[in-house]
Amino acid sequence: MSVKDRMDEMLRTIEEAGSDGIEMRDLLSTYYEKWGFRLATIKGYISDLEEIGKIRVAGTVIYYYSYQPPRGLVRSTR
Repeated sequence: MSVKDRMDEMLRTIEEAGSDGIEMRDLLSTYYEKWGFRLATIKGYISDLEEIGKIRVAGTVIYYYSYQPPRGLVRSTR
């Protein structure tokens, strides 16, 4: 499985979470168990998706780009 395939799979998981988003802890746990990668590697994928505008991170919740995070939440400093 290529990096692009893994990022696409992660993006689909975030999109399926809908407007409620997904807790970063839950996403990290899921993909850590599935892929066995270091948490830093998985966080890198999250950062890459955020940089290219596919997701938004507000607090500890990750939202698909087409959903607005609730007002008042700020980006985490991970």
